[in-house]
Amino acid sequence: MAQAFQKIYTQITAITKATCSLKAEGVGNDELALVNGKLAQVVKIIGDEVTLQVFQGTEGIPTNAEVTFLGKAPSLKVSDQLAGRFFNAYGDPIDGGPAVEGKEIEIGGPSVNPVRRKQPSELIATGIAGIDLNNTLVSGQKIPFFSDPDQPYNQVMANVALRAEADKIILGGMGLTNDDYLYFKNVFSNAGVLDHIVSFVNTTENPPVERLLIPDMALTAAEYFAVEKHEKVLVLLTDMTLYADA
Repeated sequence: MAQAFQKIYTQITAITKATCSLKAEGVGNDELALVNGKLAQVVKIIGDEVTLQVFQGTEGIPTNAEVTFLGKAPSLKVSDQLAGRFFNAYGDPIDGGPAVEGKEIEIGGPSVNPVRRKQPSELIATGIAGIDLNNTLVSGQKIPFFSDPDQPYNQVMANVALRAEADKIILGGMGLTNDDYLYFKNVFSNAGVLDHIVSFVNTTENPPVERLLIPDMALTAAEYFAVEKHEKVLVLLTDMTLYADA
């Protein structure tokens, strides 16, 4: 929401399918903005030429649209209240529950210095023999799951979430169908493990560009529980192909 005394720009110099450009001053990289009421993010700055990526696309945006910069990058409020909740790509609840109270942290910050990381050696057991024996998941590392499009990889991901020996599971869903979203929600709820899981979901009904925020949202939550709460955290991201498409 625009605040008092924020400068409003009304002259867009270029528009593409997903971006628009204008001349503006005092703007930071990754900063959020509103373009004709649509949320956007600064993706490039050259001198006073600023390029914004509009999450919902630029359709219907005129060259004299009002552009207001919000003075902050995308952020997530972190606290124990994240547990058991489902959020969209902006960190807003989509499960009908209340907004989360906590410390606001910008997403997409620098990663932990590799020199300060522990040597990966601790097995995270998933209970799935093909993973534990052949493609072992180790604390501090990452592994990809490759599958054909018609394979039930979301069911495999759900099984990993249910069986993995971790204090918190962070699920980042990118381009999920509503059926997939409800599947994850029902499986976690029926298994009684919802309070151990934090989910960030972009469905096929949401703008594809919003998917780009999901991994950073998921990892910001994961770092909070791992670094500040000293818990074992497992992050599951699906589907990276749809992320790459976005």
